[in-house]
Amino acid sequence: MNNTTHSNFESSVERFSHNDVRGDIASEKKAMLPALLIRSALIAVLIGLFSYASYMLIASALQTEEVNELYGEILPENTLSAVKHSAPLPEPTSMYTLEQMINSNGEYLNYIGGNASVEDSQRRSDYYRNYMKFKSKYEDAYAWIYVDYTKINYPILKHSSDTNFYLFHDFNGKDLSSGCITAEFSMSDDWDANINNVIYGHCMKNGSMFRTLKTFMESANRNTLVKTMNIEIYTEKGLYIYKVLTGYRNATTDFTQTIFANSDEYLAFLNKIVGRNTLRINREYNAESRICTLITCANVNNNDDERYVVHGILTSFIPASQL
Repeated sequence: MNNTTHSNFESSVERFSHNDVRGDIASEKKAMLPALLIRSALIAVLIGLFSYASYMLIASALQTEEVNELYGEILPENTLSAVKHSAPLPEPTSMYTLEQMINSNGEYLNYIGGNASVEDSQRRSDYYRNYMKFKSKYEDAYAWIYVDYTKINYPILKHSSDTNFYLFHDFNGKDLSSGCITAEFSMSDDWDANINNVIYGHCMKNGSMFRTLKTFMESANRNTLVKTMNIEIYTEKGLYIYKVLTGYRNATTDFTQTIFANSDEYLAFLNKIVGRNTLRINREYNAESRICTLITCANVNNNDDERYVVHGILTSFIPASQL
């Protein structure tokens, strides 16, 4: 090393200070800052997601408890297992009109398939009395619905001017997200007077309201269950028993039609809804047939308008005097 080089090296060492080291550390800290910010943001997001999930779980649990407590007070005393179902009713040898059913006073054994079991007769009597008790307390009580193979066992409420009211209120008129099973307000207050009785229920994640209608439609054994599934509607006049006519998922609202210009229009309506059927069931129907329509959300992320729809066809009527 010559003297010049040595001199330059010595002078550079002499000029070296702690500020030179601090500058390098600051640069490293500055380079690490974006990573720290990203990590902090991710932690904040995860904490937020955890807090939201915890809130939803707690809210769902509280809602389930609220619904169970509310409806536990009004359910029939002899509520049976959800898998319990009535004795199968064979298909009619001929299609009776509603007037013929009512006027027969329940005496058309070739149509209703004979007497129900003692257990079913007792259950139906209990349910009818329970509905009448409920109706005596609530002015907007319209009917009571019980569906085999599901947890559907609720009163049906009908508001005088707003179908949506009881979808977001309980039968006391208080706010409730799960609401009640609700009838189309534009229908007649007399169940008999309606050709198509349209009934709505929320598809609640806690399993309440019409959630198990969706469960049924998505179950692997739905085509076996549908053969003997009964939809029972209790009114002041008696018990209306429906068999499933058709079931499907659809994003239109034409299945809610309740008024028809004539029998030809109604028959065309029946042909349309039966044509959508995704269940392996084939039942006879005609322009004299009376139906009920059960509707709930499909909860499909990419289409909020889709609904599960099950139409039942009236196959039997048991007057109050027989219950």
